Amino acid sequence: MNDKILFDKVPQNWESYFPLGNGRLAVMQKTDPNNDILQLNEEGIWSGGPIDRVNPDTQKALPEIRRLVKEGKVMEAQELGFQTLSGTCFNERVYQTAGEFRIDFFARENYGIECGFPLNHKKIQKCLDTYKAELDLSEAVSTVTYQDEEGVNFTRRTWVSAIDDIIFMHVTADKPGKINFRAYLDRGIWVDNIRAEDGFIFLEDSHGIPFCLGAGLSSVGGKTGTSGFCLTGQDCDQVLFYIDIRAWQWNKKVSNQKDYQKAIKKNTWAKECKANLLQVQEYVASKGLAVAAEDYLGWHLVEYKSYWDRMQLKIGNKDEENLPTPDFLKAASPENVNLVNLYSNFSRYLLISASRVPGKLPTTLQGIWNTYMDPPWGCKYTININTEMNYWPVNMASLSDCEIPLFDLLERAYKNGCDVAKRMYNCSGYVIHHNLDFWGDCAPQDNWLPGTYWVLGAAWLSTHIWEHFEYTLDKECLKRYYYLMHEACRFFVDFLQPCDILAQDGKPYLVINPSVSPENSYVTKAGQVGAFTEGCEMDNMILEHLFSSCLKAHSLLAKDCKNKKGKSYSDSDFEAFDYVLNHLKKPELNKDASLMEWNKEVPEVEPGHRHISHLYGLYPGHTISLEKTPQLAEAAKKTLKKRLENGGGHTGWSQAWIINFRAQLQEGDNALEAIVKLLTHSTLPNLLDNHPPFQIDGNFGSLAAIIRMLVQSEFNEDGSVSVKLLPALPSNPAWQQGSVKGLRIKGGYFIDFDWENGKAKNVELRADKNAIKRELIKL
Repeated sequence: MNDKILFDKVPQNWESYFPLGNGRLAVMQKTDPNNDILQLNEEGIWSGGPIDRVNPDTQKALPEIRRLVKEGKVMEAQELGFQTLSGTCFNERVYQTAGEFRIDFFARENYGIECGFPLNHKKIQKCLDTYKAELDLSEAVSTVTYQDEEGVNFTRRTWVSAIDDIIFMHVTADKPGKINFRAYLDRGIWVDNIRAEDGFIFLEDSHGIPFCLGAGLSSVGGKTGTSGFCLTGQDCDQVLFYIDIRAWQWNKKVSNQKDYQKAIKKNTWAKECKANLLQVQEYVASKGLAVAAEDYLGWHLVEYKSYWDRMQLKIGNKDEENLPTPDFLKAASPENVNLVNLYSNFSRYLLISASRVPGKLPTTLQGIWNTYMDPPWGCKYTININTEMNYWPVNMASLSDCEIPLFDLLERAYKNGCDVAKRMYNCSGYVIHHNLDFWGDCAPQDNWLPGTYWVLGAAWLSTHIWEHFEYTLDKECLKRYYYLMHEACRFFVDFLQPCDILAQDGKPYLVINPSVSPENSYVTKAGQVGAFTEGCEMDNMILEHLFSSCLKAHSLLAKDCKNKKGKSYSDSDFEAFDYVLNHLKKPELNKDASLMEWNKEVPEVEPGHRHISHLYGLYPGHTISLEKTPQLAEAAKKTLKKRLENGGGHTGWSQAWIINFRAQLQEGDNALEAIVKLLTHSTLPNLLDNHPPFQIDGNFGSLAAIIRMLVQSEFNEDGSVSVKLLPALPSNPAWQQGSVKGLRIKGGYFIDFDWENGKAKNVELRADKNAIKRELIKL
């Protein structure tokens, strides 16, 4: 029962609905037996076309900003930075809802509505009293069951098929002629037209990226059709609803407003949407509704299970009957391993549902589920931790192909990033600041001093290319995307500045100026709040990760290290990369022996800040470890202690990062304590992560951490891979037995094992096609 989300009461807010998705289409389903809502998303519906937001005065002002920062005149530097580093428009485009499919189910005798909003038929109390809703994570199917006052049992199954790329809802009753409904589409004021056409209903809008949303149905028995803007049915035996959304598709040739306006003049999406609905309608007519519905469901299950069945994780040795999930969540405790199992499975389900073909884009801040027109933080790609965290578990969970949309977005952003690097900073390569959108907009987002002017987005994201390779050893994939790492390095070769601190060779360390430690601030010598700084620890660790990864890739690929046009890079590039790598500042300690966040010790404005960026070298970086850098590992422990004593870890994703730190430090009991805090303070009733509001990163970061408590793997300098089994297993008795199957480790292997009394047994390794030799895996 660790693969089902169960409700016995109808959720009252959107954040607690059931999420369903196929990578492109997404649904948040209310599951109300009387008045159901399918809130709908399509990955390509964003608030508008491309914008050129590059500030024209950055190059002119940058030397002065750097001088001011270097001289400690931070307030002046920040004012000039606000004027000349900010995007000329502060905001990128935002991800938007496609609207809602609202459907009333009612008894025949209750036909008609009273005044009020929304305009729903009378609720049948017996339906609410007998209501059960289940989201089966192993099948990606939502099932709602209930009984009416006549004793008729109703079943409603909903799924989002990747094979057919359609949303389905199949409604049945155990007595004929008992299904009555009225359904319609709604998107508030953000709509061009809603209409009924040939038995379907459609909603179109072009305020942002234009799209068409359509819904249709097939039925057995009774009478169905359209009335005004509604789909209606009475006295039906069973009904199959099907929904599609088609939007204008991104085209690499469209890079400015003029081209965009020309490209969207020809409406192809409405025809595509209607054609897809007609195709389903015709298949149902040819096969019969019951057979067709089972066909569509069966095809969906085969495709979905090809992802789901790749791995299993079970902590503990028994399955207890699950309570309704909201009640089960209230029972969170160190002993409740079944809740941890359920949470892990749910998070893996979300990753499959949000980041696979037919989808082309990676997961946003809220996955692909968003009910707003102007959502929190734009529901974009926040890349100073959140988007990266979304993909931390992807390789370990044997879902490496689900990471490709992330690389494709980085590739989409590349041209813009080159433009921003040249026009803003007069640098080669490409740069991305702390957000991306549908268009790969790389200019600074917002006007917030501690976040906006961060320049490490491309650097951090591109490290995922090398990490992906270390798990899969897919050399062709590495060749395909290598240039994205290389060009990120080239930007920093030009952008980095010498500082007053010297490296071992007597030459200055190279730093980012101006820099910020993401979203954090410090107290200047004048007692003012500052964000601009001459380098910080996160800069140093991300750049170490990036440059070392690029050089490792070069040692493997040699002349196959090619740019986007297929030309091999020159040796001088790699010589420059090696120089930078050897002139990045090393970690230092504060007077209290915690890790220094900025390149000089300064008082923090918020000692309990949610970001713990200066521990990047502990995870996801590789600088700090218990074995290789014990002093720094102790400093990391003290850093965590200081953050938590001052209220840190108060958001879901921050707590997820803390669990990963604890796993890396092999502190199983502290990791478990953080898991319980996550479940009790930062998890919604349906197990979605809560910032608040809902963000999906905490789900994915926690999944990575739970796996890493059980298995960790790292390449060694000699090409072997060290594998730790149960490195951060808590001492709690409930955790002393369990099993994993199909986890991926570095070196191209999958691992299965059981454990009992805290000791691993029955360890089996299975080599993927690109795996290193078995004797190089060190267990």
